[in-house]
Amino acid sequence: MSYPYPYPPYPPAYPYPYPLPVDPAYMMYWMIQWITYPYYYALTLEMYKTMIEVWKKTLEALTKTLEQKTS
Repeated sequence: MSYPYPYPPYPPAYPYPYPLPVDPAYMMYWMIQWITYPYYYALTLEMYKTMIEVWKKTLEALTKTLEQKTS
């Protein structure tokens, strides 16, 4: 058998090629995702940035308290 895998490749899931037929419900679903994804990623990055700033302030406050006690 010349094919490197024991089974032949699966047939494509849809009989039509990749630009899918124009369906308003399908297009609305994907457009809503295209609209909301950038905001989701922006909010996620802002949350990470805020948490890093909180950790920095916490560690700075901790080091300041330790310096005051030792001196």
